[in-house]
Amino acid sequence: MAIANADRTLVKVLHELAVEYGVRIQPIGEGWIYQLVRDGVVRHIYGYSFDLNTAATHQIACDKCATSEVLASRGLPQVPHHLFLHPNMARYIDHKGNWPAMIALCEKYGWDIVIKENTGTGGRGVLRVRNAVELENAVYTLFARTNSIAISPYRDATTEVRFIMLDGACRLAFAKVRPSVIGDGRSTALELLAAKVSRAGMTGDIRRLLENLEEDAAQALAVVPSQGAEFLVNWRHNLGQGAAVRVLEPDDPADGEALQLATRAAEALNLTFGSVDVLLTRDGPKVLEINAGVMMEFLARSISGGEELSRRIYREAFSKMFEVD
Repeated sequence: MAIANADRTLVKVLHELAVEYGVRIQPIGEGWIYQLVRDGVVRHIYGYSFDLNTAATHQIACDKCATSEVLASRGLPQVPHHLFLHPNMARYIDHKGNWPAMIALCEKYGWDIVIKENTGTGGRGVLRVRNAVELENAVYTLFARTNSIAISPYRDATTEVRFIMLDGACRLAFAKVRPSVIGDGRSTALELLAAKVSRAGMTGDIRRLLENLEEDAAQALAVVPSQGAEFLVNWRHNLGQGAAVRVLEPDDPADGEALQLATRAAEALNLTFGSVDVLLTRDGPKVLEINAGVMMEFLARSISGGEELSRRIYREAFSKMFEVD
């Protein structure tokens, strides 16, 4: 379910902090921008982006291929993202056409790739491609709404972990747990999912899954999982695509090496406040992407204590902006 700008957890916390610290707060742009004024100091929050990062850092983090290039230049393990531009960009750059390079990448990665908008968010329009027809369909679909797309190899990962970073330290880490069903050898994944809803009700993660189900995930629901086998209802790890939140404790096995990588990745981009998404693969942790904005709506609304965790992190970022305790 969509959340109105004024109803966001971030906005609620900002108003609380404004009262506490004597900050004048003014919504601009129908509430998507907030102007904060204290003792002559003016700061802004745009969406979920605090003005703590430099312009270059923000631009790189919002560009999946640019992030990949920067991390690769520093020798950090990451999922490579390759940039392809719409043919109408040929008037501005030396554009040799996309198909030969795209086909070469598909062959390099064994015809199992992921295509997405280079600057997209939320998992919408993230498409898995395993043959030439799917490639053409994905490219035409994405180029109909954007001038730049990213192609990356599909990486089978048990878990994706988000590390929220501030001033070089991790303030919170949580795993994205994808919804699943257990096969009985007779029922389709859709029937198993319906039975699960019938037993437990329409939980928030299942509702998000169904509201944002992409065509490939919908088709996969026709599969009949074998007896006792766990079937992941969506291969995407996005919270907006149905994944749930599991907050990690400091000694969690999903932490450790992945945290070190996230810290180094944030340092590589000079990221003051943002999040680093790390895939836990058989070959070790790999950075998937970096976000310059920190959205915690799902966390605040879906787990016990989530609102307080969100409040604490936003408070720390707010304090950094105004240099107050």
